Amino acid sequence: MKKTALILMAALFTAIPAFAKISFGTPSINENDEVLFTIKQDTAGVNPYKTLFYVQLKDGNPVKAPVPLTVYPEQMELLDNNTILQIRNRYGTARYSALTEKLTWTSASDILPVNVLPACPYSVSPDGKYICRVEKTGICSGSLVVQSVTYNNSVVVCHVPLNSYEDVAVKWSPDSSILLYENQGTVYFCNPDAILRGVEIDEKYRKIGRGTINSVCWTSSKYLAYIDDCILYKINSKELYTLGLYSGIIGQGTPMGRLPFSFDPCTDYFSSNGEVNGIVVAQNNKLFTYLRTDTVSLDYMDVVYSRPYTDSKASLVKSYVFWTDLDTPVLWQEKLPYDGSAEKAAVYKLDVKTTRVLEIQDSGRPQLSPDGSKVAFYSGSTIYVYDINTWQRVAQLDGDYVVSCVWANRNVLYVGGAKTIRKWSLISGATETITLSSAEKAIWDENGSIVSQVKEGTFNKYSFDRGTWKVQTAEPISTGTTQNGRYRVFTGTTSNAQFENALYVRILNRKAVTKAVFQQSVQKSNPSKKVALVFDAYDNTDGLSRILSALKRYNVPATFFLNGEFIRRFPEETKQIVASGYNCGSMFFSSAELTDDSFVIDEDFIRRGLARNEDEFFLTTKNELSLYWHAPYYSVTPQLIEYGQKAGYTYVNSLQSVNDGDLNTIEKPETLIQNYCNTIKKTGSGIVPVAVGHSLGKNNQPLYNNLDLLICALLDSGYEFTTVEEL
Repeated sequence: MKKTALILMAALFTAIPAFAKISFGTPSINENDEVLFTIKQDTAGVNPYKTLFYVQLKDGNPVKAPVPLTVYPEQMELLDNNTILQIRNRYGTARYSALTEKLTWTSASDILPVNVLPACPYSVSPDGKYICRVEKTGICSGSLVVQSVTYNNSVVVCHVPLNSYEDVAVKWSPDSSILLYENQGTVYFCNPDAILRGVEIDEKYRKIGRGTINSVCWTSSKYLAYIDDCILYKINSKELYTLGLYSGIIGQGTPMGRLPFSFDPCTDYFSSNGEVNGIVVAQNNKLFTYLRTDTVSLDYMDVVYSRPYTDSKASLVKSYVFWTDLDTPVLWQEKLPYDGSAEKAAVYKLDVKTTRVLEIQDSGRPQLSPDGSKVAFYSGSTIYVYDINTWQRVAQLDGDYVVSCVWANRNVLYVGGAKTIRKWSLISGATETITLSSAEKAIWDENGSIVSQVKEGTFNKYSFDRGTWKVQTAEPISTGTTQNGRYRVFTGTTSNAQFENALYVRILNRKAVTKAVFQQSVQKSNPSKKVALVFDAYDNTDGLSRILSALKRYNVPATFFLNGEFIRRFPEETKQIVASGYNCGSMFFSSAELTDDSFVIDEDFIRRGLARNEDEFFLTTKNELSLYWHAPYYSVTPQLIEYGQKAGYTYVNSLQSVNDGDLNTIEKPETLIQNYCNTIKKTGSGIVPVAVGHSLGKNNQPLYNNLDLLICALLDSGYEFTTVEEL
């Protein structure tokens, strides 16, 4: 049985918390014993924010659990024919009705979430009547669930071995009647209403074919495209049940053409036009090919455009494809500059050659309008809307740092900002503040209302009846203080290591007693255990852009160990790692296994090898390697460790056996994540290694593709990320 590659060097840890503890701030009490206060806790993958809470006291205790008054839009979805805006974050789920103009919390936790993870993504049907999500059942696994928005009942569709914090691996038909999903290497379909009512036929009769969700795409409510190996099929949605029942006899749909290469559903994806006679295929996010056909046959499709990604100034993170009304594909690429600056996006029209139509600095993920005519994206405190056919700017909104957005219809957007959530009409240009996302503080005004200042000269008043905030122009007069005749509220120290402070209530008019508003905040707890991430760059850059993007998004410290082959082959990527602010250690000048019996290794060889790697790194980056090293594939002997020590290096040891090789590119990611978590649970701390590329051959599911899941699994297990530092 293979051992898990886990380095046990707890002594090397320096306690540098990746995420802040829970902290309370700005308490205020009025004459009715009502208290306002804020809570701040930085979370992996989410911008920092403060949530405003309200609680009423009786006998020094909360009458009910404190209620959040601001709703940060970690995730937003449109439900019930776009009449309900659903907003989700660490504290629960709130829904705003456009018909009643009221916001209510449909679910909220009575206690403060400590091991906070990003809100999991949902996939909502276009009509907003069904929600598809993954319900967590293990460290990295879950169940794919379909839920009715109207009746709130749900049903498990299948088991999901690998969860994701980026998206749900399903695709809805434009009319919401069919859901496509994958299960154990096969693509299936189901009718959401039928499966919720328990009348859907058995899954084996709902099979489309082998592959993953990348193997299929909807082109309209009538047709979907499917690729099996190198054949492109066109499937009529009305014939899906017939195809599922008789696929062995009638085949998998109408063959439209043959690709000049094999499609790998684990690493590739494609997008099709409405008639399924034109497609764009992205192979391993590196090679982009535009193919067309004028005949329905098994002949090879014509290659209109085919070119690998080439940009001497940035690596590629993700890409998306849209189609214009003129049947022209548009390629959107998210790039990570080599100089360590923020991600940017570039947009190209594909034909015989590419035409760049737009470039955006620090751009968010593009959001296509319901009718496919416009695309919205945000950069900093500005959100832009462009016509997808002309690529002319249609509208622009400024005023708040944007974190999320959703289309209500073709002319209305809900814009989730760091301070406010606004409803924006593209036709009139008018905006309406629905609620506040966060608040630095709030006050009780002279009328007993709650008012918060969003920016200089702008105030918002809270409505208990509607659960919303509305803009007011008059500056309020503050009446709240930290004490009235009965109570004093304040923040103080706590022995709970997960809290920076605690919120206390002091009873003044009776026997002096001091109580914590949240009892969990004063319960003694041990400090979080430490874990560090190490990334091993052998001779390939396949996962580097995804790794750097994820580390930045989750604000996780890390150390990169660089092999000489990597430095020589990829000097720009080497400089990119340094420019991104990460420490680098040595993985020798060659990727050869140092314990191989075919040659003799002596002290001079190790000294020269480490020195050569150090010199090449300096010539490339003008920076020095840290004095940590490990042998390629962690294959080592006591003599090699001693030789490195004499050269001034500290060896990063490993439990990985010599014969196990590079587990990151051999084992399935769910196996590795499970093993890492189980091993660290026994040891109490450790360093988790992740291979940057495929050093020992191709694996369709390398661990770096699921780095978000690895990070969240470790956080959920109660660990705090730190770095490997010099002794």
